[in-house]
Amino acid sequence: MMPLPYGGKLINRMPDGPDLARKTEDARILPSISPLIDHVYDAEKICTGAYSPLDGFMSQEDFTHVLEKGTLSNGMPWTMPIFLAPAGKENTAVLDGARASDTIAIADVAGKPFALLTVDEKFPLPKSDVAKKIYGTTDNAHPNVSDISGMGDTCVSGRLELLGRLPHVKFEYTPQETREIFKQKGWKNVAGYQARNPPHTAHEYIQRATLERDDIDALFIQPVIGKLKKGDYRADVIMDAYEAFVSSYYRPDRTLLGSLSIAMRYAGPKAVLFYAIVRRNYGCSHYIVGRDQAGVGNYYDPYGGHRIFDEFDVGVIPLRYEETFYCRACGGMASTKLCPHGAEFHQSTSQTGIRKALAEGKPLPSEILRPEVARILRRGDVINE
Repeated sequence: MMPLPYGGKLINRMPDGPDLARKTEDARILPSISPLIDHVYDAEKICTGAYSPLDGFMSQEDFTHVLEKGTLSNGMPWTMPIFLAPAGKENTAVLDGARASDTIAIADVAGKPFALLTVDEKFPLPKSDVAKKIYGTTDNAHPNVSDISGMGDTCVSGRLELLGRLPHVKFEYTPQETREIFKQKGWKNVAGYQARNPPHTAHEYIQRATLERDDIDALFIQPVIGKLKKGDYRADVIMDAYEAFVSSYYRPDRTLLGSLSIAMRYAGPKAVLFYAIVRRNYGCSHYIVGRDQAGVGNYYDPYGGHRIFDEFDVGVIPLRYEETFYCRACGGMASTKLCPHGAEFHQSTSQTGIRKALAEGKPLPSEILRPEVARILRRGDVINE
């Protein structure tokens, strides 16, 4: 059956009707902060239930437990700190003046109040500890470590209320919406698939292997399209490519395409477990874990994301897959678990190679990239530089 939300209850911090109208009006005269887009995305996902059981930014107690033990203070496994630490003189002035039980507004990137925060406590942000204990490095070449260094020095915790959804590209669902879709379609066992790039045939190989399983009803493909990093494809390109791919090669009664607008966490195994928890909240019973998921550079063990599920039980069944590639000797996609041939027969499906070929106008074989996807990626404005 479809799993319960993490913690047993789907958080909903979205007032409606007269209550929403009143709070929206009040927000216009409240002190307001304008945090990084990372925090803006997190605030929305807290309120829609994607981060259940969190109903606000973490307290110092929960924050410390996550750093030190990989759990919330109640012992539930949780590996990524969800905190608010805005930088800048104006934000700092608002936080300095805020006291416990005060309400402040959080502005979106356009400067419009979109959420309310009832202040609980303030505490110092231990930037070096977050870098070392969550991301495993203090190297500013790591994109998340670099982001942390640009945040404020003080965290503020407290419950949130959402005044309105952020503008998104298509296919952005709330957990409540996906759970209703799964229920309507009769899906009980749904495998969540994490992505941050357009699909190539190595992705397809893993997805098809999952759909062939007797214990899987459907596949929920949910690329992260919020803040990524320099060199990544834009959100609209990723979703356009996946839409073309899914509509051409998968049965609509067994697949759902959605987007997840959050800042990408490149934290290796810790991020893998976090993403699995999020997908459970969206209604997934299983979660696909490939090689070096949520990795960047050479900071993490490529298969650490497989093993973390042996250490922490988050109520999601991991589907572990090894490295995949096109093998000329096998005549198709294969994995290190199956293929007996040497590396000289293997054709990489790395995004770096695909981007380079596209930028140089070189043809890409259909064994690597479906033509429907290649046509979209050949658009001249597809890569953030």
